[in-house]
Amino acid sequence: MIQNENHDEYSDVDDANENNNNNSGSLFGLKEKLQKGFSSIASSSVGSSSSPSLEPRKTKKRTIHKESPPLLSTNNSEDENEDDNDVLQDIDINDGSSNNGGFKLNNNNTCSLSSGEDEGEASPPLLQCNGGESISLQQQQKQITLSKQSSPIMYGKINNDFKKKLEKLENNDQQEEDDMLSIDKMVGYAYCTNGEVLYWISIIFTAGIAFLIYYWFNIFYLNLRYKKVSFSSSNLVLVHSCDKRIETYATKSFEPRKLNEIYSKSKLIQLVDQGLDYQEHAQQHLFYGDNEINFPIKSIPLLLLEEVLHPFFIFQLYSVFLWMAEEYYYYAIAIFLIATISATLNLVEIRSNLLSLKKISYFSCMVDVLRDGQVQELESKDLVPGDIIQLRQNFTMPCDVILLTGQAILNESMLTGESIPVTKYSILSDADIQAYRNVSVDGFRDDTKDFTREKRSLLYGGTMIMKLTGGTGSGTDKKVYGMVRHTSFQTTKGKLILSILYPKKSHFKFFAESLKFVGVLCSIALVGFSISVWRLNSLGEDPKTIVLRALDLITIVIPPALPMAMTVGTGFAMVRLKKSKIFCISPPRINMAGKIQVFCFDKTGTLTEEGLDLYGILPTIYQQQQDTQAGSEVAFTQVCKDITQFDNYLFKMLMASCHSLSVIDDKVSGDPLEVKIFEATHSVIHEDHASHYISIPHADPMRPNENITYLEKFDFQSQFQRMSVLVQFQSNKQSYSFVKGSPEMLKKLSLSDSIPSDYDKQLAIFTEKGYRVLSCAYKPWDGPITADKDELRLKTESQLIFLGFIVMENKIKSQSPPTIDILQKANIKTIMCTGDNPLTAKSVAKQTGIIKKDSILFMGILDTCENADDGSVITWEHISKEKGDYHRLDPSTLTLDSDCSNDFNLIITGPVFKKLYHNYLATGSQKFNNMLKRGIVYSRMTPDEKQVLVEELQRVGLYVAMCGDGANDCGALKAAHIGISLSESEASIAAPFTSTVTDISCCPTLIKEGRASLAVSFKLFQFMGMYSLIQFTTVIFLYFIASVLGNWMYLYQDLWIIFPLVIFMGMTRPCDTLSIKRPSGRLISGAIVGSLVVHVLVCISFQTVIFFFLRTKSWYNDDIIDDENIINYVTTTLFTYGCFQYLIIAFTLSFGKPFLKPLYTNRYLFLTYLITLITSLLILFLPTQKVWDFGQLLVLPVSWRLTLFGFICANLVLSTIVEFSFYMYKKRSKKKKVQNVSLIYSKEVPIDPRITENSVLLPIS
Repeated sequence: MIQNENHDEYSDVDDANENNNNNSGSLFGLKEKLQKGFSSIASSSVGSSSSPSLEPRKTKKRTIHKESPPLLSTNNSEDENEDDNDVLQDIDINDGSSNNGGFKLNNNNTCSLSSGEDEGEASPPLLQCNGGESISLQQQQKQITLSKQSSPIMYGKINNDFKKKLEKLENNDQQEEDDMLSIDKMVGYAYCTNGEVLYWISIIFTAGIAFLIYYWFNIFYLNLRYKKVSFSSSNLVLVHSCDKRIETYATKSFEPRKLNEIYSKSKLIQLVDQGLDYQEHAQQHLFYGDNEINFPIKSIPLLLLEEVLHPFFIFQLYSVFLWMAEEYYYYAIAIFLIATISATLNLVEIRSNLLSLKKISYFSCMVDVLRDGQVQELESKDLVPGDIIQLRQNFTMPCDVILLTGQAILNESMLTGESIPVTKYSILSDADIQAYRNVSVDGFRDDTKDFTREKRSLLYGGTMIMKLTGGTGSGTDKKVYGMVRHTSFQTTKGKLILSILYPKKSHFKFFAESLKFVGVLCSIALVGFSISVWRLNSLGEDPKTIVLRALDLITIVIPPALPMAMTVGTGFAMVRLKKSKIFCISPPRINMAGKIQVFCFDKTGTLTEEGLDLYGILPTIYQQQQDTQAGSEVAFTQVCKDITQFDNYLFKMLMASCHSLSVIDDKVSGDPLEVKIFEATHSVIHEDHASHYISIPHADPMRPNENITYLEKFDFQSQFQRMSVLVQFQSNKQSYSFVKGSPEMLKKLSLSDSIPSDYDKQLAIFTEKGYRVLSCAYKPWDGPITADKDELRLKTESQLIFLGFIVMENKIKSQSPPTIDILQKANIKTIMCTGDNPLTAKSVAKQTGIIKKDSILFMGILDTCENADDGSVITWEHISKEKGDYHRLDPSTLTLDSDCSNDFNLIITGPVFKKLYHNYLATGSQKFNNMLKRGIVYSRMTPDEKQVLVEELQRVGLYVAMCGDGANDCGALKAAHIGISLSESEASIAAPFTSTVTDISCCPTLIKEGRASLAVSFKLFQFMGMYSLIQFTTVIFLYFIASVLGNWMYLYQDLWIIFPLVIFMGMTRPCDTLSIKRPSGRLISGAIVGSLVVHVLVCISFQTVIFFFLRTKSWYNDDIIDDENIINYVTTTLFTYGCFQYLIIAFTLSFGKPFLKPLYTNRYLFLTYLITLITSLLILFLPTQKVWDFGQLLVLPVSWRLTLFGFICANLVLSTIVEFSFYMYKKRSKKKKVQNVSLIYSKEVPIDPRITENSVLLPIS
């Protein structure tokens, strides 16, 4: 039995700001089918197994349940317990570097995760610890907090170790995979006979009400029917996740295992030759199960039962049965049909979404598997970690595989949304294999390979192999082998499916506070219940009538149509977004879009055009100085824009060969930037089984082409900011190392005497104009091709000779500047977050308007410093001196050292951001928070650093949006409150929103729709609350005279007035202008609650005056005409007046400025309002005898009708004044929200749980 708490219609994030994990991907054709998101289907259990070692130790045979929930089905580092007893003592899901961490079996039989670090070190607080011997991060920080006076040496040593450990964990690639687990603690349960008896007795004696309580609150069910026991004797395991979700896990035993991620090269070569034997495969299969992403889909009856047992549906059924008992058939049938149709449609959509997801996620194929030295064709579901498979072209990967031999080019668009081919390289070289197999060959070095660090060799499940080259064997019979690393839900694709099925639980204050408001209404209903019982009993009514009428008050105070009213605004917003070509897979996020305060943008492909054009080449030459003894110096020449006339031989060779391009279907494919550079050389790539070389034409057409072959290739990696190749010229057999990358990085790697003196000046000239600049360098190579790739790369990319710049032109999209201007006028801070050069990023930021013309800019630069702990120090350079160089930035606080109120911003590079972030975690210094407030351009940011930036902005209490287009943005898109992916094929499911219009004009549209949806939701909730309280007041007054509204009266008010108004109010469109103000995200706020209370008091006051004033009229009588005393003056008067009160409230709440358009712009609402107003006026002034008789109304004197109309006008005027007064109050209270982005950060930064009062505080350079 699984408890799901993800059914919140408004389950968004509050100011605490929870984040999503970094599991990115895309599923074609699924975008539009997921219009209502998968949060409602999270009750489906997903099957998987834990992760054993490739060579398991000898232990007792244990079985594991094959359908574990996702909280237990993530591949994390897990250690096997070697104790003889079956009690789970320690489950380590960390990186395996510590033996003291992981899960701890506490004294209260709960299992929780501890950091497990030695004293003096600390790790990020992945999970909170509970009791036992586990220790929390806060406790560790207390242990390492020492007095400077008492032990300064130990103080400094511990703090240095503390920071180094944090940096180590921050750079740990495996940490990204651990995010999926998110387990707080686990508790073992066993069946209890006494509890079973009490369970059934409570259900029988409460007529099934206890069953509903147990169903809604699963923890009560567990604690009654089960008892807490040790894991060895448990039948059920309760898993508490970090986001407060709980899952139950039925198992006989539980044995986590650690996946072997480190292999020696000799072991890998043995596996390439032999593969796993049958015994090893059977052992692995016992723990892992089948390699298939398959999850059970609940049957239609079970899904229907879950819909029927939902609290709102139960309340609607209660209302229907009660109304049927009161012979209120028409409205009861209407509500029943609405509830049934809604539940059926929801059921159909949930099941269709599950079936669509299962169809896309499930994949099976035949695979050539090497087992016991024999290649066999087996089904992919039989694969286990450690299996050796033979790869082939146009083959879709059934699991995650480490490439052992050869080279593969893959299409990863299924995961990243980018159709750019990605090249993967083997972790074993041909030289390694030959050296190992031929004992006479010297030089084999049996080092180890850590799979967690071999991402360039990892082939993800679900991706397609487009091309294979190389491999083991001879001639054309070369085989490319890979080792299965992850299977089933442990694969990247499996984690993506889990992230859709089980999204992280989040909270939005509107939904939580709406439940509180419903609780208040329940309290009012109980008061009304007591009053009605007392009054009706005193009037001598029979018990049945008393009970029915008292219970009917509950359905009046809490209207059954309330759930529909809470979601109608979001539904219409989704329809409008779809028309704007913005597709949504998470509807609750729409409301959150209305709260956005900070918008982060990627640069290339988002703010600028996707493609880059080659602007020109700026090469270097050696110039002879006038002083002949001084020799020559390096200088830049003129920019060459015609590459055909370019005579720098080596530079042209570099442009033609230093890339990751390949020929697929007779077309050069790869990164568009590299394609542009390559095509400019008019070279040709030749690829076949026998050879792989590049033919480059000479500038002199009379000379033959130069052919270049590859010796080694190192692809571009974000953390290195460069790529390199080792090539050999066939004409003279000379070898070279060609390197291409960021100007900052290559300047460090190049020989100083090859760098022109005006290097930085020339770079600034181009970058400040918005050009993208790549540096190029080379070195002659005469060394051996070593087996150690890291060592080889280090040698080939050091002591380089600088060649010059490649200048690329990246045009800004026409919609970028006006969209940025719209957002800034709405007081939304805009931030650029890119991997490009800081000066290029600054230039683009200025052109788009992210950086204002009068802004004072400081750029952080990481310089080397021998006295610093980590060998570097941050200096802040003033790069906007035209604004005056008298401004100085205080490096210790990142604030201006003067009282100047001028706007200033920071340009942050990735290394600076990383250093400040690590120092913040180590010391708790507010310098990092000040950087978040003032940072406006973040350059040279890796994908992980982009995600951290988004998460840290959320931590300080901001609602953050991210807009990007590439794979490097997936983590940030998932982490942000609102992630918008720009994709023509709707190909990125990493983000909740996808715009097929590939510019940022979709951002204001989404924000306006979010604000409109949020404003409509608030107004509908207010309207439904007012409707219920007005009708409640009317019924209470009628109970005092033993009367009640007739069925046709209820029907007219509920179905003719309220229902269409609620539906069409949700269709109100957003304002065309994005205002500075943002709608409140809180239902329980002074303005909203105050407005509601005053409106209620006004309506009650008018009804009270009318009730008593009517009874003073000379023509008034208390004659009982019908059995239920419906036809009388009081009932007719209060019914007629109540209809107008509903219309008055609808009119006053229709003012939605500055978020919603006026009432008259909503044609359906305006027409409905006019029709209901006209019919109500006809009932008041032009009644016919047939209408009065049919509606159970009594003819009112004309004078009294005119008096009622006067009351109606007075009520309208007073209610309008009340609403206008609160509008002016809110407007006046928001006057401080002028166009000043710094006010976004005016709130106090929330307490960071990672930082305690006892954290070590050190000054940071």
